[in-house]
Amino acid sequence: MATSGSSSSPSSPKRQRLPAQAPPPPPPPRTDMLMALPSDILDDRILVLLPFHKLVRTSCLSRAWRRRWESIKNLEIELPRAYSGGGRALWRCARPVRGFRARVARRDVFRAARWLCAMARKGVQDLSLEFSLGRKPCRLPGPALFSCAALVRLDLEQCDMPAAPPGFPGFPNLERLDLVYVTLPFAGAGTQLEHLIVAAEKLAVLKLSLVITTTGGGVDTWAIRAPKLRELFITMAMGDDNGCRIPMPLPMLEEATISFDRLFGTQDFLDAFQNISTVNKLCFISDKFNINMLEGITCKFENLREARLTIDFGQRSNVLSLASLLKFAPHIEHLCISVILDSHLQLICYNLKTSLGQIAYSEWDEDEIDEDPLNSEDEIDEDPLNSEDEIDEDSLSSED
Repeated sequence: MATSGSSSSPSSPKRQRLPAQAPPPPPPPRTDMLMALPSDILDDRILVLLPFHKLVRTSCLSRAWRRRWESIKNLEIELPRAYSGGGRALWRCARPVRGFRARVARRDVFRAARWLCAMARKGVQDLSLEFSLGRKPCRLPGPALFSCAALVRLDLEQCDMPAAPPGFPGFPNLERLDLVYVTLPFAGAGTQLEHLIVAAEKLAVLKLSLVITTTGGGVDTWAIRAPKLRELFITMAMGDDNGCRIPMPLPMLEEATISFDRLFGTQDFLDAFQNISTVNKLCFISDKFNINMLEGITCKFENLREARLTIDFGQRSNVLSLASLLKFAPHIEHLCISVILDSHLQLICYNLKTSLGQIAYSEWDEDEIDEDPLNSEDEIDEDPLNSEDEIDEDSLSSED
């Protein structure tokens, strides 16, 4: 007789717990191949070449990269045209900055002031600011420019330069100064420019293009005194005199481009040419004036080998200027003449890559020069390009 409450089914086996398995080991950390490079290769040959706004973005790569860009030395920073950031990233640069270039929109003028303050602290050596062209030039805000004491090159375009603070010592390391469409709208502007040039004892290249130093009053004359200058570029606006003079010889000058029509025919112009007589390359424009601008020059340009001249062969005075050039430059070899053919100022350039030593320019007689050679039917063919008798096609392709 079966006992109630008893179970006749066999007992189920107990489940055995398996020993817990250890989790798989984590994968080894990836090796940052760039970080493994020596710093002189990673920093000085790779990162330093990145555009500045992309270099800053490397801080997002990892924690190790967060501040790596700040220690890059000798940065050449060039901000893109659409850059609208402030100077925060510039201030974070821990090393001196070699170069800084920016094209400044009119709406970013005050940002440029913060950029200049940062660059002055970072010892910038090469500074270039190009402002957007407008009806009025942008005013360079603040005196931070004059705190960039380590400048080797300064390039300003289309802006107003402020007056320097009292006691400003200049830029003693400056080797190149480029001012293009720059106005100095204050009294003593010429004195400030002269001081900038004199204080830069190493100045080798000077470019002053359409620089204005007057504010409606008299001409504030100032002088270029740069004994180590090698390249000089001066152009004044038509009919304008910004007071620039060259009263002293520039003994190391090799190349000069000069255009200041207000001085033509004056003793200041003759003095300027006398003091640049060491050049081997000369360029000037003489097409708009009815005087022989080079008349009266007695010195010889013994080193002059290349000259560029813009003249109007329809004016006797311009032809005489060419004759004068050949007289005071006996060793000239290359002559580029931009010729005005009519009142529409259509220019044709002739490159005369030949030795001019065989030209007997000393025998030219001013009385024999036709005052209106373009209208002379006897000497000039009306259609010289179609004349088979005077132009040899083979000669055009021959350099000899």
